[in-house]
Amino acid sequence: MNDAHREPKSAAGFPTGATGAHAVEHFILGEDLRRVSVPIDQFGSWRWLILSFALCVLGPLLTASLYYGLIASDQYAVEFRFSVRSAAELGGDEDVVKALTRGGNAHDIGSLPYVVANYLRSRNVVRELDRSAALRTMFSSARADWLSQFDRTKSEDALWAYWQGMTAVNVDRVSGLILVRVRAFTPEDAFDLAKDVARATETMIDSIAARARRDALYLAEEDLERASLRYSDALRNLRDVQNQEGTVDPQSAIDASATTLLGVIREKLALERQHDANLKVVSASAPQQRALASQIQALESQTAALTEALTSRREDVKSAAQTIARFESGELERRFSERLLEIAQAGYERARLEAERQHVYLALFVEPKMPTTAEFPRRLRLTAFVGACAFGLWSIIMLTTAGIRDHWGER
Repeated sequence: MNDAHREPKSAAGFPTGATGAHAVEHFILGEDLRRVSVPIDQFGSWRWLILSFALCVLGPLLTASLYYGLIASDQYAVEFRFSVRSAAELGGDEDVVKALTRGGNAHDIGSLPYVVANYLRSRNVVRELDRSAALRTMFSSARADWLSQFDRTKSEDALWAYWQGMTAVNVDRVSGLILVRVRAFTPEDAFDLAKDVARATETMIDSIAARARRDALYLAEEDLERASLRYSDALRNLRDVQNQEGTVDPQSAIDASATTLLGVIREKLALERQHDANLKVVSASAPQQRALASQIQALESQTAALTEALTSRREDVKSAAQTIARFESGELERRFSERLLEIAQAGYERARLEAERQHVYLALFVEPKMPTTAEFPRRLRLTAFVGACAFGLWSIIMLTTAGIRDHWGER
């Protein structure tokens, strides 16, 4: 191939219009050992590199350093931990620490810890704490910087959003223990806020239990009223049976009738033996024998009458068996309704006593304490975080720009 058809080369010895990739290729093939492509060629120039680094990294880092170092106001945090307990979980001689360390789990305490956690993140607790604008005044303190301070003229929704940033609530899924951390711009405000939050939480869970207690008391009252009516009906029915039968104690009347029947039967048997003995001496037509026969016949009639009065299958005849059956049925209903009334009275008394006592309460095992040093903001950590984020964003922008330039340069 002659020189006229050779590809023109630059002063460095590479073909004219060759990109960085072509230059590296020529270097690998040994065509030119004088110049190798460097990364700065992909980014443009050092000036652009320094300017972008200053704007994307140094600027945010300097701003964060000035704000967190000189402007940002101190925030004091107060932490307290508690467990939601019921009176049934503690024995008479068992203290709170033993109850918390005896190995209970979330199934023992139900969903109350999660109810409390959701309440502490809700608008309800903000509305409760902001009565007479106390919460707004606390968060708009003059000791707060302009960026951290809450504008007290904003709406309740804005206050709720601000509240979520100033509080932290965590629930241990195993034990059900709840950790609450609140922040304010003075130690006194943080301490008072923690006590108000604990008080509002206890009021909330007690109101939940109060409804259950009211329902239990209402049901106990209904059971007692039904049992009282049933007992009254049983007494009235038993009194009607006594009036209809004409006796207060049918068993005594039956015993008397049975005793009379046995006496008649014995007398009849005695006369029959005497009648049979006389037949050996006198005839059956003798006056003495006729008198005995008449007495025996009268005793038989009396025995039949007494037997029919005690037991009879005829529906039109009122027998002692029917009477005693009616009395037994009424007495059984009276005893049963009386027992039900006693149970209902005991249940009502228990429900009344339970309604007067507090069932659910906060068992504080880490109480709020007055803070002495400001825990927030964590200045060095936040400054380093801003710098790391800015550097990462700048690196992504530079790599993306280099990739775009390399792609369009090859084309």
